[in-house]
Amino acid sequence: MPNVVCRLSSGFVYTLYLSRKRTPRARVAMRIDSGIPCAPWAPPLLRWAGSKRKLLPLLMAYSPSEFKRYVEPFAGSACLFFALRPRQAILGDINAELLETYSTVRSHPRLVARKARSWNSSRTHYYAIRRRVPQELQPVERAARFVYLNRRCFNGVYRTNRRGAFNVPRGVRTGRFPDERTFYRCSVALRGTEFRSGDFENCLSDVRKGDFVYLDPPYSVTRPRFGEYGYGCFGDPDLERLAACLKRIDSVGATFLVSYSDSGEFRDLIQEWNCITLRVRRHVAGFARHRATVSEILASNKVLNKAGS
Repeated sequence: MPNVVCRLSSGFVYTLYLSRKRTPRARVAMRIDSGIPCAPWAPPLLRWAGSKRKLLPLLMAYSPSEFKRYVEPFAGSACLFFALRPRQAILGDINAELLETYSTVRSHPRLVARKARSWNSSRTHYYAIRRRVPQELQPVERAARFVYLNRRCFNGVYRTNRRGAFNVPRGVRTGRFPDERTFYRCSVALRGTEFRSGDFENCLSDVRKGDFVYLDPPYSVTRPRFGEYGYGCFGDPDLERLAACLKRIDSVGATFLVSYSDSGEFRDLIQEWNCITLRVRRHVAGFARHRATVSEILASNKVLNKAGS
């Protein structure tokens, strides 16, 4: 796993060292000059296109050490949430089935795990499970289907056709399927969590002093990709709404950390906040030859020039 070289707005450069050793429960080690270790409490249950899992040590280092409540309006795999394991949290997403899956895993981790793990990874089995209609299934089987398809599909992409049916093909290199213990740890992490489906502003409507808000919106697109990240996706007008939300979050005394593609539009909207630019390798493209190292921004209303501050 390559090191991540980060350049602060002041011009100072540091390297994020990611452990090459695969330790139990997907724990990773991190060192930023000062030598601050970070170990996630639990690995994310799901794969998710655009996930910041490889930046997790950095995100953990720049998360506040103390906060009253954790809020994440673009949950996806919620890797930072599971790493921090906050006692109180609000997870939001435009994907209602995703949040329902988390809710069911919280209530019935063992049942969901055993059902999902009972299905093999063959091509025939994958497409048979994909053809099942979620609305016709009981909650446990519906959640198991969601986890199974997510872990066995191509690149962790969530995409639907015009009828709203999941249509991502089977993946080849999908990694190790979560064991029952992972389901249980995720269930424990979700115990104090409220779920809010819909637009991201719904999740941010009652942010208050002492909250920590992490935002990782999908990249803005000029031509919506039908069915990916939900209908309408995320465009430039949404970026402007996001910028207004950041100001409201700051005004009430909450802390925010936002990660986004390094673009002129985004820089203009967050120029009043503290920023770090870093290079990351994206893994959303369909083929390895199309995957590239790109520039991303971390922005916050708190100082970012010292890890853990």
